[in-house]
Amino acid sequence: MYLQYRREKMKNRYNAAIITFAVLFGVAALWGVFQAKERRVAETQLENKYNRAFYESMQRSKNVEALLSKGLASGSPSNIDNLFADLWYNASAAQENLHQLPLSHQVVAQTSKYLTQVGDYAYAITKREQGTKFTERDRTIMRDLYGKAKTLNREMGVVQRQAATGTFHWGEVKAKLDTRLTKGSLSGADRSFQRIDSQMQEIPVLIYDGPFSDHLDRAKPLGVTGKAVTAEQAQKVARSFIDFKGTKISDVKSAKAVRGKIPAYSFEFRTGNKPTDVITINVTKTGGHVVYYTNPRTVGEAKISDSKASSLAEDFLKSRGIKNMVPTYTMKTNNTFTISFAYKQGDVVIYPDLIKVLVAMDNGQVLTYDALGFLMSHHKRDLPKAKISMDEARKKLNPELKVKAERMAVIPTAGKHEVLTYEFKAEMKGDTFLVYINALNGNEERIFKLLKTSYGTLVL
Repeated sequence: MYLQYRREKMKNRYNAAIITFAVLFGVAALWGVFQAKERRVAETQLENKYNRAFYESMQRSKNVEALLSKGLASGSPSNIDNLFADLWYNASAAQENLHQLPLSHQVVAQTSKYLTQVGDYAYAITKREQGTKFTERDRTIMRDLYGKAKTLNREMGVVQRQAATGTFHWGEVKAKLDTRLTKGSLSGADRSFQRIDSQMQEIPVLIYDGPFSDHLDRAKPLGVTGKAVTAEQAQKVARSFIDFKGTKISDVKSAKAVRGKIPAYSFEFRTGNKPTDVITINVTKTGGHVVYYTNPRTVGEAKISDSKASSLAEDFLKSRGIKNMVPTYTMKTNNTFTISFAYKQGDVVIYPDLIKVLVAMDNGQVLTYDALGFLMSHHKRDLPKAKISMDEARKKLNPELKVKAERMAVIPTAGKHEVLTYEFKAEMKGDTFLVYINALNGNEERIFKLLKTSYGTLVL
């Protein structure tokens, strides 16, 4: 009897030990899963951080190339200040983002030096006195800088494709950076940037002598009119404006109010259980105008054409009471199609009054509406009568440019001003430009480079 009692007691202890072990093992397993999940989240955030820095640096370096080519195409010394102020800003931003990447200093030294010199050179040009803005020697230097910019962007495109195909991951580059430095080995990213750096060696010697002043923002949103609206009224406006495409709304909540130049109510419309199933929209507190909304849902395979997407965007604006808008330029990416619309007053395109619409190409739903530019600038304009003809304006262009299209347009200038211009779409040595000649005095006001990509036409 005693032995049986001992055996039962030992068995109970054994079972208790097994249960305890199982509980501890389960807790450890859950903790491990939690830690693994947290690590994956951290790694994803790190990878996204480096991706953003790289793509921002690449975009800014593309802007540098475009601005340099625009400077070479410009026939107006008075336009140099604007061009070189933008050039300075973009070169500085490209360099800043480049240094956020997990790359050794020696690997990006020459690239960084190049961007520094471009920025310093641009800054110096804007400080010169009127009449000495741009010399033939400057043009020679710009040609050299432009050639280097083209090389830089071509090689950065190679890095972009390598990252996209998984040749390397930025998080791994960061994790192994110290080891590589001690052993002298390079990652795929390092090797790619080392190749870029090797082609940045011969940089022209620059002479600096110059300031630049920041452009002023418009002080008052001219397109925000009407009486004050309540949050309830704004929510009704938001619900009727969004293109839900038959999607049911499961919940609506007010987000933090938007402050700044256009005070607005912000709302979130939940349309599903996924984190991306939330549409955010901002409605002005004055007049109840929609400033912006976005639907971050995943877009499936494209089933509609570019022209159909553009037509749907036009129909969307008209159905919301937004009239006299004409499509200008487009961009296609990730099965979405973005169309920029400008207001048209009579026969004149009013570029400051800009609205951007993004359409999903799987079902034609409008996913993003951005009317910030329109609301800041839109008003009835008393347009002046042109003092020079289209033919006279055409003669003001760089003679190397070949005009392909022309029309009248109002464009913004530095500060709070606008100017009536003739817009010329022209080509030079395979590049396409938009040149704006002042319709009152014949001065060249602005110049843009059109960049044709597989995604559409970008204006830089």
